[in-house]
Amino acid sequence: MKGGWVMVAMVLGACAENPPVACTEEARPGLSITVRDSVTGASVANGVEIIARDGAWADTARGSILGLGVYALVYERAGVYDVTVSHPSYQVWVRAAVRVTEDECHVQTVSLLARLQPRS
Repeated sequence: MKGGWVMVAMVLGACAENPPVACTEEARPGLSITVRDSVTGASVANGVEIIARDGAWADTARGSILGLGVYALVYERAGVYDVTVSHPSYQVWVRAAVRVTEDECHVQTVSLLARLQPRS
């Protein structure tokens, strides 16, 4: 019987070490991208298109959060993304292989700063 008690203690100990996780119901973005003019530092909020591509899958953002030049994409989707930021007045900005990870509840948001160079 002694061996049985040891097994019960081990199982109960394992449960105490890994209590259940209480996840929230919010959807979190995998990418948060702040877009700024590289010369003035001003937010670029109008006319921007951002594409985040993971293989054949892609997400696009065209409107910034509250018009502040911050764009959120790939909600609750882990992956490795190639990110392209385009605007008619600026050179295209690209960041390759941006890794978005996740835990037991949500993705871990990766924040990027895209400093756009004006077109000559």
